[in-house]
Amino acid sequence: MLKKTIVLTLFFSLFFMLLTSLVMYIVPPARVASWADWAFLGISRAHWEGAHLGMGLLFCAAGLAHLLLNWDSLLDYLRDADGVVVVFTRPFFFGLILSLFVFVGALAGLPPVKQLVALSNYIKDRAVEVYGEPPYSMAERATLADFARRMGMEQDKALALLRMRNIKAESANLTLAEIARQNGVAPGGVFEALKMVMEPSGGTAGGLPKDPPPGLGRRKLSDICEEYSLDLKAVMGRLGGAGMRAQPAWTLAEVAKVNNVLPISVYEVLRAEKNTVPVQVEVSSAPASAETKPQPVTPEPQPQPVTPPAPQPAAQQAVQTPGRTNEPHQPYQPSLPHEQPLAAQTPVPFQPAPVQPQPVQQQPVQPQSGYQPAAQPQTGYQQPGYQPPVQAQLPPQAVQPALPVAPPPGLEKMMLQTFCREYNLPLSTAVQRLARHNITAFGDMTFEELSLENNRTPKDILHLVTGQ
Repeated sequence: MLKKTIVLTLFFSLFFMLLTSLVMYIVPPARVASWADWAFLGISRAHWEGAHLGMGLLFCAAGLAHLLLNWDSLLDYLRDADGVVVVFTRPFFFGLILSLFVFVGALAGLPPVKQLVALSNYIKDRAVEVYGEPPYSMAERATLADFARRMGMEQDKALALLRMRNIKAESANLTLAEIARQNGVAPGGVFEALKMVMEPSGGTAGGLPKDPPPGLGRRKLSDICEEYSLDLKAVMGRLGGAGMRAQPAWTLAEVAKVNNVLPISVYEVLRAEKNTVPVQVEVSSAPASAETKPQPVTPEPQPQPVTPPAPQPAAQQAVQTPGRTNEPHQPYQPSLPHEQPLAAQTPVPFQPAPVQPQPVQQQPVQPQSGYQPAAQPQTGYQQPGYQPPVQAQLPPQAVQPALPVAPPPGLEKMMLQTFCREYNLPLSTAVQRLARHNITAFGDMTFEELSLENNRTPKDILHLVTGQ
């Protein structure tokens, strides 16, 4: 009775394990299956995974029990003609070699396992194209308020739009999966209803968004150009100009691997209309030319000299200095210290005129008779054409806001590209900072995924990204 039960259990578990194996062979990735509410025979992917694991364990247990109950029969296969048990026989080596060949071949990606894995990946990729992908990992588990914040939406508008689409949402504290379950749709359907209030992605004229869409690294360059209306020849020339080897049939990840760069670097080359040149800010204290348009600078009082300059030749002293309109012009009279009192030798400190000072270029000075602009005296006063040195004003985009020292709320579920967009940090800078610590990152990866894959905490990843 026991042997019959075990043999039949072994047979039925083998049958169900074959069924679940075929389903797991064609099932979409977990992120796509949960986002699209995928099901086969009315059973979701998570339940199929549980069934496959349960049947595998039952098959192993039944196999071990069958081996113990039929141990004598197993030894009979190892006996020779004289009835002596010989372990190392030809059947033993043939069975061992066949098992090792399949096992090692599967690990090394050798035929025929390689072709079977490639066929499974092809089927899964086709499912991704049919059902679509979430904007970031486990987005269906995020609340509507959190999802709207990360996707640049207004919470009130998102709720109003869902009601317009006949999707009931009692509050923004419900997750997308709960809202979808209450309305009998997939979480992806809720996201499609919210697309109308999403902020523009900031794509270029070619149509590529600012942040790489999920799964773009597995797409061919020709497919990317066709989907986003890009000129394939221009894209290939752009990659060649950046020193990258590429072919239209290569995926974006393959291009990055061949050129030993990060996929985000290849994506930035695809988005750039031309090779970007860093803008340099030049600060010069030399007088500006007459053609240069003065920059609006807040006037500051300039320190005026208290003591008069050293006696200069009469030809230079006769030049009227701009801004000295409060004193009448007097001809130069040389005098000795004993002929005038001391107070007469010390001039009154110059008081700035009530008129708001303006750059000299906007107030042309009428030259006196016999005056030549090239013979201007180099004194401490302002000269025609002189412009005080102005401190460099960096462009607004060069000023970065203060990055968070403490982890923001919901950091574990936050996507890297969402964090960079919220804190005005270039995604390429964050990826390069992580690459210095041997961490490979993509924009659609969450801090939790980065921490689990690299054996770090989300707070450590935050410090590496912000450079703190």
